[in-house]
Amino acid sequence: MEFRQTAGIATAAVGLITHGTQAKEILRNGRADLVAVGRELLRNPFWPRQAAEQLGVRIEGPAPYNHFWF
Repeated sequence: MEFRQTAGIATAAVGLITHGTQAKEILRNGRADLVAVGRELLRNPFWPRQAAEQLGVRIEGPAPYNHFWF
């Protein structure tokens, strides 16, 4: 966080972010401006939906993919 404040540029948090609550905490506490979850998305393509559910948010899938969106 010190680097982020000193440099005055946007920063990203990466690595071992596996839950929506982790991402929210990082952003809420100003530890980063962006959360990157690339590896977790490769492992779990439904991560955005699951993270939203963990945060109490319901998101809709794109209409063409409704049969994949549980």
